[in-house]
Amino acid sequence: MAAIALIGLVGCGSGSGVVPVSGTVTLDGEPLAGALVSFYPQEEGKRFSTGTTDASGHYELVYTNDQKGAATGKHTVKITTATVQGEGGPARAPKEKLPAKYNDASELTVDITSSSSSTNFDLQSK
Repeated sequence: MAAIALIGLVGCGSGSGVVPVSGTVTLDGEPLAGALVSFYPQEEGKRFSTGTTDASGHYELVYTNDQKGAATGKHTVKITTATVQGEGGPARAPKEKLPAKYNDASELTVDITSSSSSTNFDLQSK
């Protein structure tokens, strides 16, 4: 029975090796509000984490409903302003403010270590 529980914890990305991650996103030196920040682990089997920037550009990643942070290891980071919110009717995605090198063709990477991490992104519109 204990082996089954251990397999469940290891196989499902239980949150062990998850550390708090927060930071600030700026665009051309100004806080970027309302951007979706996503950390995608480069290691298979780990869950991604997301957060949304507030008016001051600050974000805090969420790993699961119960746990904040991101899995340790290397991540590809995608930041987008073209998020669709709301329900009903056909949705139209807002125009993306950021170059593709920050989202669809992201060049952003970060290595999350075993302690809390403050990860800031200073993006350029050009």
